[in-house]
Amino acid sequence: MRIVKPASERLALNNFTVNCTKTSVLVESAISSVSVTNSPSFTLQITGFAPTIQLDSTDSGQIFLSKDCLGAEITTAKCSSINISLPVEGEEDGIYDEKPVPEMLLTKIQDGKLVTTVVEHVG
Repeated sequence: MRIVKPASERLALNNFTVNCTKTSVLVESAISSVSVTNSPSFTLQITGFAPTIQLDSTDSGQIFLSKDCLGAEITTAKCSSINISLPVEGEEDGIYDEKPVPEMLLTKIQDGKLVTTVVEHVG
């Protein structure tokens, strides 16, 4: 399905889900969340605000966030090679700093509970 709206009208999205291969999506804003599922080699750019970004079973993804979206919560499950590009403060629009989403976790048993932390490589 393709939705075509006149340039003067904007869609208010509550929840937006992507489930494709090798696709690029530009989202202005989402009221609730943006989800990417089973979508290898995706690019997602959010130019406005989205409170939640959910990634599930996805590899080789690139996400570009706007300054308004820096408070978003990003959850990942079964994902690899995900990079998030953040706008550089004090720079002109379009200048980003790319950050990888951690893939390696360390789980220890402490006082009968599982405690998981991100493994950081230094060097």
